Amino acid sequence: MYYLKYLWMSVSTNVRLASAFRFAFILTILITIIKQFLFLICWKYFFAKYKVVHGWSFDDMLLMYGIVCFSVGVIEVFFLGLKELPTLIENGQLDTYLLQPKNVILNVALSKGDMSAFGEMITGIILMIYSGYVAKAFIMLILMLSMTLLFMFSLLLYLSCFAFFLRNSSDFIRELNLNAMIVVSQPNSAYQGAFKMFTLTLMPVAFFSFFPIEYIRTGLVQYGWLSLFGTVLFFGVACWMFQVGLSRYESGNIIAYRNQ
Repeated sequence: MYYLKYLWMSVSTNVRLASAFRFAFILTILITIIKQFLFLICWKYFFAKYKVVHGWSFDDMLLMYGIVCFSVGVIEVFFLGLKELPTLIENGQLDTYLLQPKNVILNVALSKGDMSAFGEMITGIILMIYSGYVAKAFIMLILMLSMTLLFMFSLLLYLSCFAFFLRNSSDFIRELNLNAMIVVSQPNSAYQGAFKMFTLTLMPVAFFSFFPIEYIRTGLVQYGWLSLFGTVLFFGVACWMFQVGLSRYESGNIIAYRNQ
């Protein structure tokens, strides 16, 4: 209950700040939605010509992209602070969070939110409905969404933890985030060979945008178990990396005040 109350207070504060500039806030959401649909128009023409990519149709592509948009939107609205973690580590400003009697990872994650990412969430919901899978496999979709949200949280934490081990790595980690989003927004069924192994190990995005879609698309239980196992394991690895990284963290001896 404490964490739920803390989550509600953090989000409500961010919403009030965003609504202070209401017109810009709404305009940003609309632009985000339009941008995503323009991207999908290109894929529409692609699938109009090739019909199927390794068993995936355009509806499967819409489902995957909808799940990606929704998950990214939720994380950026509620847990955007994870993207700022490399900067906090580099500047020695993590002390502010370490000294508070709260879970450090959750405290950092909730420290910032981008309300314009509601556009991503809305886009994701529209695409999932338009794909037809909401009507055909609603329960499976809800289960997979809960796992993909945990995976996206874990992915940002995992990439941000590289800042504990690499100096001046904020820009590098930002590029890793961008490239990870590019990989997960493509039809993952087309990945083969060494790159497919990469998406199962070092950057295990297959557990985010391949196995969940295969489970919903085919109904085969093994894909559901692979999604669950991979996501839980990855979350554990990300938390372990954070704890190991903390043992290497060097305080910046900076006194900072955080009104939250």
